[in-house]
Order: sequence, then structure tokens, then C-alpha cells
Amino acid sequence: MAKDLLFEIGVEEIPASYIPPAIDQLAEAVEKELRAGRLSFASLRTFATPRRLAVIVSQVADRQEDVEHDVVGPPARAAFAEDGTPTKAAIGFARSKGVDVADLEVRDTGGGDYVHVHVVDHGRPSDEVLPEMLRAALDSVSFPKTMQWGTGDRFARPVRWLVAMLGGVSLGMEFAGVRALPETWGHRHWSPGPHPLTGAGDYLDVLKDNYVIADASERRSAIIAAAETGAEECGGSLVRDDALLDEVTFLVECPSVFAGRFDEQFLVLPREVIIVAMRSHQRYFAVEAEDGSLKPFFLCVANTPPESLDGIRAGNERVLVSRLDDAAFYWEEDTRNSFADKVDALKSVVWLEGLGSLFEKTERLEHLAETVGALLASDETGTAVRAAHLAKADLVTEMVRDGKEFTELQGVMGREYALASDEPAGVATAIYEHYLPRFAGDLLPSTEAGTILSITDRLDSIIGCFSAGLIPTGSQDPYALRRQAIGLVRMILEGDLDLSLGDLVRAAERGFDVADSDTEPVYEAVIGFIRQRARAVFIEEGFAYDLVDAVLETCAENLVGARKRIVALSHFREADDFSGLVIGSRRVANILKGTSTAKVEAAALVEAASRALEEARGRAEAGVRSAVSNDDLDGAVRELLSLRRPIDDFFDSVMVMTEDDALRAARLALLSRVRDLFAGIADFSKVVLEGEQVKE
Repeated sequence: MAKDLLFEIGVEEIPASYIPPAIDQLAEAVEKELRAGRLSFASLRTFATPRRLAVIVSQVADRQEDVEHDVVGPPARAAFAEDGTPTKAAIGFARSKGVDVADLEVRDTGGGDYVHVHVVDHGRPSDEVLPEMLRAALDSVSFPKTMQWGTGDRFARPVRWLVAMLGGVSLGMEFAGVRALPETWGHRHWSPGPHPLTGAGDYLDVLKDNYVIADASERRSAIIAAAETGAEECGGSLVRDDALLDEVTFLVECPSVFAGRFDEQFLVLPREVIIVAMRSHQRYFAVEAEDGSLKPFFLCVANTPPESLDGIRAGNERVLVSRLDDAAFYWEEDTRNSFADKVDALKSVVWLEGLGSLFEKTERLEHLAETVGALLASDETGTAVRAAHLAKADLVTEMVRDGKEFTELQGVMGREYALASDEPAGVATAIYEHYLPRFAGDLLPSTEAGTILSITDRLDSIIGCFSAGLIPTGSQDPYALRRQAIGLVRMILEGDLDLSLGDLVRAAERGFDVADSDTEPVYEAVIGFIRQRARAVFIEEGFAYDLVDAVLETCAENLVGARKRIVALSHFREADDFSGLVIGSRRVANILKGTSTAKVEAAALVEAASRALEEARGRAEAGVRSAVSNDDLDGAVRELLSLRRPIDDFFDSVMVMTEDDALRAARLALLSRVRDLFAGIADFSKVVLEGEQVKE
């Protein structure tokens, strides 16, 4: 009869960030062990708090499934004598498989007669095999940092108790020197325990009775509901912070939310400063009014029952006031003088070893912003240049420098200090936006000036690092160049910016002392690096990898144009002539390998197929040029498809590599022009046709 399995490991408090991946690993490992061990079950649920990881598996079979299979033994001539008497080989083989010699069969395997036997592996009772399965599952869970015991076992924190129950019976197993018992532990301070269990059925109720909500999603929902209610009681609404919510969910077992208050004088500080002061160390939520301004309240999630909150409110208020006092001091010091006055202090701050100071970077950003703005013909170029001058100045302010809790506000504080110094709003916004996007899926700059400065800053960082040999390798990317390149690609694509990567890289190179002999390697390396990031972005958008590779091989520098070509090829991939066109373009490319290009002499094209191909090429070239100029890439691909028949006819009736030098040159020149026409759209040799094997 099937029974429910309860498996819990109790520990000292685990860091909140460790818990979600750990419980996912444990659940995956338990499921894997059960399936591999031929133990059927109905469903699996997980539970996790700072002091426990637990899994409940419902309807676990009472024994492993039987497995039947045939086993091949020794050759028949070795197993039986001429008179049919079994030899020692047959007797030993039968004994090893737990069968009688009479159960052995001789079969022709196609390579001779061999002894076979049909074997049934009978499953063991589940209570016998589960301890080793659960032990293996625990061994597979990994953490960023672990502790080790004399037993050789490793875990994130010391193990204090272990529960492994099938039905109402405790399974005999140990881990880290702790033996499994039919009892769990409640809230550390309010009802520690131990508390007896009868099995999985009463596990959650026993914990709730002892101030522990084991279900993380239930705790999260309870925190949200209580915080929203608390914010309403303060006359405002909750400032939602999902990352903070995820963290506090795994910091508490018995969540209660209470409101605290701080002096309204601190509301003169920028909104983000107050929120960071609440969140970074204290994990408080903010409360805002209808107009978006903050109210002088905070919401704290405590790991304690509601009846004990009054005693801790005052202490939390004192801690927050201390942090807000620090922030107010930094703000007052930083705003004594104009924000622009701080730029000169960047001369004493090294940007990267060997690449000068932040002041030198600032000068490069100003020049490059002007160039990028001109390439975009932007009316906001002047705004971007002024923002470039101030962009890094907040890094030397009291608020941001020296690794304080407000360091994460770089850019945000630049905006606030610029506004406090009466800089134009557009300049202040661009200072903030030049750090966008900060991570995958983050917002892009919303203004032209912000976009120009963000592109400029990323280009300068990438070129600078590549010129100094600081190039990402494998998983090593200490300067986040991949992230910066992806942000650059996203801004160009999502902003539909008509920019050449080549022009951008050349302009950025001029800001560095790169010797002429080194310029080209840096240029090619950076173009290739950005191209790889663009490839990843296109594939993530859902485009076929081979079409992406085909287009980027010939059209990598204009990313917007590349996307349009990829889209067009995707539209025609299933067209009747597409595979024929790909094959024809490959034949053209293959025959041109190792040949030099010559001018087409029309008079030398004597065959009708040659003249027909040249005429079709001329019409297609004019059509492609017109279609591309009108942003009609579907039309351009359609023009290329018209060459499928003329190319086939040419190869069917014309010997290209004739001994006549002039004739051979004319034919090769014709094919060269056909190849160049294809290259304006894509390198079709990269396209993988259905049924083809991909070459690694």
C-alpha cells in the first residue's frame, strides 16, 4: 500500500539567498532518485524556511517495481559438453543469476550460439531503499559555501535534526552525525520543541501550531497582505520591492509586519536615498503617498508573533534614524558646492590600471558623445556632452564613494546632485540613464541624450579594456564587458538606431593611445565580440541560429539592417525556391574559392545561359538596391529568389573552368558579381537545409 514520505533536514539559519536554489536541488534530486530507483509516486511538494528544507512525496509505492530482462552468457560450446552436459561455465553463470541450469537457453545471436537466461530483478521494499536514496539526494545539494563535519558530510550550516518518515514509521538514516527521528522543531524562541510527528499528514499543522509557516509561498503572501494593510493604516500604499520581498520571505519562519515612524525632516532627502537606507541593512519597506512622495513610515517584517511587536518597534526606529542621519550629513556635505566643481576631483581616481583616471575617461566621453550624437543627427547632442562632463562626478561624493551602503546609487545621485545644482533636467536624466540597462531585462534609456551617453560609456569601456588586453575569457568577465555589449546591442536594436558598429568602434579607438600596428587587431576583436553578443540577442528573440549566422557573416556592422535581413530570410525559408537558391549560391561560392576577381566582359559571354544569368543578375541587382533603399528586405530576398533558375541553367550548360583564359575569366567574373549580390543580404553557405548534418 502506497504511503506518503516526509523528509526534512533542520539546520542553523541558512543565508536567504542560498535557500531557493537549495530546495530546488533537493526536490530534483529526490525525484531523480525515486525514478531511478523504480519507486513510483503521485506528487512532490517542497517547503523551506531559514532553518529547514523539506520535501513531502505523496503515495510512494511500498516496493520497487520488478524489472525483467535477458542476459547473455558464455558461448554454447563453452557452456555445454558435446553430450549436452553443463560445464563449470554454465553452472557458474546460472548461479550468478540466481537460476537453475535448466533455465538456460541457447540462442543464435547472428554471431554464433550463446547461452541466454531470462532474469527478474525483484524490487526491494521502499523502507529499505529510501534511506540510501535520501542520503544520495542530500549529498547532491550544493551551496556557495559549505561546512564539513568529521563524518565527511558537507552542508551550508550545522545540521540539528533530521526527519525521514514513510507513513508513520521513521526510516533509519543518518547525515552529518544526526540520526533521523519522528520529531521536528518549531520557532527557535517561541516554541523550539522537539515536537512529535505522526507522518507527513500532520507536518504542516504541527509547525503552524509552533509558530512556523513552512510553505514559502504562503509566507510570501502573508507578508504582502500584512504590509499592504500596514501601509494603508499609515495613510499610504506599499512601495513594492519584489527582490526585498523574496529575501525577507526566507529570513523569517513566523512573519509579522509592523509600522515604524521617522522624523519628517528626513523627507528632504532624495526618495532613493531613504529607500536604500531602509532596505540595504534593515530590510524595511517604504510607504508612499498618492503623488509618489514618501511618507515618514517604514514597514518591518519580524520573525515573531504579533503579540511581541511593541518591544522591538522602538529599537528599529532608532537604528533607521541613525542611518538617515548619516545620509543627511552626506547630502549636506555634497551640496555645499556646485556638482560641476567635483569633476576636477576625478583626476585623483584611477579608472583602470594602465588606462588613466576617471577624469581622462570623462574627457573621452565628452568627445565621443559629440561624435555619436552627430552620427545620429540628434538635437540632444549638446545635452549628452554636458551630461558626459558630469556623469562620473557622483563617484567622488560623500554619499557614493568608499563603499557605503549608498554606493549602489551611482547615477541616481548624479541626477539628484545635478538637479540640486540647477543643471537642466535633460542633463540630470542623461546622467542617471547612462548606466541603463544595468542587467538583463532592465529598462533602456528613455531619452536621446541618455541613449547617446550610455552607448558612449559602453564603447569607451569595451575599447579601453580590449586595448589593454583585459578581454573576457571563458566564465571570467571581471569588468562586465559582455553585459555592457549586450546593453549596447539592445539600445541599437530596440531604438532602431541607424548606426555602424565600425564607425562607433573607430571613433572610440581615437580616445586611446593605441599604436597603429595594434589598431586593427583591437578593432577586429571588438567587432567580433559585439557581433557574438548580437548573435545571442537574435537567437534569444527566436530567430534560427543558421539564418542569424548567415546574415551576421556579411552584415554585422549595421545591426538594425541585420535584423531586417534575418526577418526577411525567415519569411522565405519555406518558399519553394529557397533551398535551390541556397544550393546555387553555394555552387557559386565553391567555384570561386581561390580565384581572383576580374571585370565582366559582356562580349565574352557567348553562351545563352551566361548572357541570361548576367541579364537576370543585372535586373536582380537593381531590384535589390531599390528594395533595400525602400526598407523592403522581403522584396530584396524575392529578387534573389529570381536567380535560382538562371543559376541552375548556367551550371547545367556552361563549363566554367575552361582552358580558354579569357572565357574562363569572364565566367568567373560573372559568378563573382552574383556572389557579391548575395553577400549584400547574407552568406547563404551558413544556411542549414532540412536533413543536413551541422558541421561542428
